[in-house]
Amino acid sequence: MSGMIKKIEILSLDELIGFVEALRKIQQKVRWKPGKDLIHLNKRRALKHLPESASVSAYEEIICKVVRNGRSIMYLYDFRGTHYYAARGVVDDNDWLVLFGAGGLMETAFPPENIDDYLAHRGFIFLGYIEEVLKWIKEVRK
Repeated sequence: MSGMIKKIEILSLDELIGFVEALRKIQQKVRWKPGKDLIHLNKRRALKHLPESASVSAYEEIICKVVRNGRSIMYLYDFRGTHYYAARGVVDDNDWLVLFGAGGLMETAFPPENIDDYLAHRGFIFLGYIEEVLKWIKEVRK
């Protein structure tokens, strides 16, 4: 319950509802802006985050593993007044960060070299584990 109180202080009820809706949508289906799936896949290949033979579906499989795992950690990232969400999870012994926005629309997913440093220096705000976040919305709607 203390996590819920902290969460409500960070996001208004409308923002919390929007966040949970975005999370549920990306858990159901990975959706990209037109053409961005190949752009991000090629970048991950070039940076050796994914093998040269990796397909969009293999990349999306990693994304799904992160966002569907209740023990993945959620963060809020505010960029010039626009909220983005980040899910942090481990896939094949690599810490991955999945960034998405309103409506669950994908931004990118990658394994930062030092994920703790990356999150701290960019102002990501810890929200909690996915399983906790999904309970919060049930609590506030009671």
